[in-house]
Amino acid sequence: MTKHPAHLYQLPLTPYEEAWKLQQALHAERVDDKIPDTLLLLEHPPTYTVGKRVDEGLQLVDEDARVQHGIPIHRTERGGLITYHGPGQLVGYPILKLRTYCTGPKAYMHMLEDVLIRVLEDFGLKASRRDRCTGVWIGNRKIAALGVHISGGVTMHGFALNIVNDLRPYDWIVPCGIAGCDVTTMAKELGADVGLPWVAERLCKLFAIAFGLQFQPKRSEDALRKHVPVTEQTQQSLPMPKEGNTDVT
Repeated sequence: MTKHPAHLYQLPLTPYEEAWKLQQALHAERVDDKIPDTLLLLEHPPTYTVGKRVDEGLQLVDEDARVQHGIPIHRTERGGLITYHGPGQLVGYPILKLRTYCTGPKAYMHMLEDVLIRVLEDFGLKASRRDRCTGVWIGNRKIAALGVHISGGVTMHGFALNIVNDLRPYDWIVPCGIAGCDVTTMAKELGADVGLPWVAERLCKLFAIAFGLQFQPKRSEDALRKHVPVTEQTQQSLPMPKEGNTDVT
């Protein structure tokens, strides 16, 4: 079976706005067929993000707590309401020509969920998806959130898998707009520390198998230097997307 060549960037802890600019640049290059399909893997400093339903998402934040703890909030192109990113959480941003791999957004989301479920199974955790609740769950506890944006036939944004991250920031939002949603991590479920690099390594292998990819590791420093030349102050919001695109959560 022929595998599709793809770039893999494993970035250091990266501010959300820098990763967003990098996604935008790589997405545009993929639409124009200047680069192959690409996967970004990284961690973010503590950050909240809201999807295109901005007003509804912002109503789900304890603003006093957010300000007190100094957690910035960003608007994004993805579907969905509000979620949290922070150190110890593995975030993946696939930038893929969607038609190469599946029939549409719903099938794509299921493929992402399946990859995460298999990763968790490899670490001894039984996970599943839930009807009408995008993401990955262990029992009634959410361990991974998904939200994507598709334009020009190319995906961006993606998934966030909780590994050893602090769960307290979830107390100050309604995660994904699900009232009473209990959020967990791999470390909490296993009762032991989990090395994020080990999880990232396994995820890369299973992602490559699921999508039929042959990853070529690339230098993250080069990508950031080319597309995000200057580190800027954290912004409170990002430009909203143009109409006519597909957003899924």
